[in-house]
Amino acid sequence: MSCVGATPSSRLQTGMTLVEVLVTLVLISVGLLGVAALQLTTLKNNQESYVRSQAAMLAADILDRMRSNQTGFNAGNYDMANDATGFDQAGTASTVAAADIAAWQASINRLLPGSDGDAAGRIVRNGRIVTITIRWREREEKSTARTYDPASLPMFQTRSEI
Repeated sequence: MSCVGATPSSRLQTGMTLVEVLVTLVLISVGLLGVAALQLTTLKNNQESYVRSQAAMLAADILDRMRSNQTGFNAGNYDMANDATGFDQAGTASTVAAADIAAWQASINRLLPGSDGDAAGRIVRNGRIVTITIRWREREEKSTARTYDPASLPMFQTRSEI
């Protein structure tokens, strides 16, 4: 006897079940979320790297200004007075050094995050050794209303002999 119809055990399975499709969709979604998180982290790190390179260029800028004005440097015109916020402020003397410091601070405000006064530079001199410190406030910190400690801000520091 031959059967024309197939028995239930000998039927071939065709296509995928709904459960298999849903599992595949979940796995692909998790993978895409991981790729998106990786991309976001990469963008954030690139932004931080860019800001740090800007801070390095600003430090080199004020060092070059001091080297070109040896008379003002030797007279102590580039020394800054420390204020209560932890950032240093330039004096008000109308000298080339005061103009250099004012232009430098304006560049810091323009190029670094926290341009409403949160970014600032500091010059500390010990004989011919100069330490330049630049601090700024990150963009995401700026959106919060909480108070912050200036010592916890991102910082770039370099030391050079003039």
